[in-house]
Amino acid sequence: MSRSSIPADVKRAVLVEAGHRCAIPRCGQTELDIHHIIPYETCQKHEYSNLIALCPVCHRRAHNGEIDRKSLLIYKKNLAIDFNENDSGGFSAPIVEIRRRIREKEVTVPGYTFKFDFPDFQEPVEKIVSKNIEAWGYELLTQFRENQEEHVIYAGDKPIFTAPSRLFGSYSIVRHDSSVISIRYTLDYYFTGSAHGGRTTKVQNFFIAPFQPISIESLLQDGVSLPEFAEYVRSRLAATGKYDQEWLLRGTEPVEDNFSLFNIEWYGVSFTFSEYQIDCYAAGEQHLWLSYDELRKLCNKSVIESLWKSGL
Repeated sequence: MSRSSIPADVKRAVLVEAGHRCAIPRCGQTELDIHHIIPYETCQKHEYSNLIALCPVCHRRAHNGEIDRKSLLIYKKNLAIDFNENDSGGFSAPIVEIRRRIREKEVTVPGYTFKFDFPDFQEPVEKIVSKNIEAWGYELLTQFRENQEEHVIYAGDKPIFTAPSRLFGSYSIVRHDSSVISIRYTLDYYFTGSAHGGRTTKVQNFFIAPFQPISIESLLQDGVSLPEFAEYVRSRLAATGKYDQEWLLRGTEPVEDNFSLFNIEWYGVSFTFSEYQIDCYAAGEQHLWLSYDELRKLCNKSVIESLWKSGL
């Protein structure tokens, strides 16, 4: 069986935790790999608590046994302690009301405007959530710049299309308590030369203490398999009578990306399906809410119990 890739949210969280530097004290290299403290061949999982950022040299030393597993666990623990005790809370983005905003504007024709709001949580244990979302915002900005370069077409030294690109990122907090933060993002965008703009939904879900991104993989760990989960979701959607069978089969294939858009609520989990995923574009996004009673039969029971009890 091929090895699955580390979810982007989990990889980002590991890098942010380490300050984008090797986690081995006094190393400080910035070219990084993600290392499984307990080997992937043994655990078959990409758990945040088992991942650590290492430079290629230290990564090789860890595989050779020069840096043992116990030491790596201590270094991992110290990263979390250092973050909570020594983080100044400083951000590169300016404060906008009760939110922070990453903003960049290019005035040279055709130009572009990028605005991305994110929450600045004040509790020390929640700061790492804000840092992770800020890091994701800057990833989006990098992608936005690259897309702008690809879309601009020139005639000589002048652009053919002059309408500026834009991307606005806004959010709503679906759940925020002492255990879980779940955020739903709306990204509105338009690229120079496009016939029309678009809108897409993204999500960010985190356990707070101990900190860990919540992905579909973490929900299903030690629960049923992804194909079984996909079959259950498909049957629930089919029971509504709203969807074409061919659309459903294609949009609920057992691939993690098909179920990656979800928000943790107090009494269940709401899954979002993008336009074209299980219905035509005109129908817009589709949603399916699953109660914790249902999810106990499908997912990691300890994770679901934790989500349910902390939401009471």
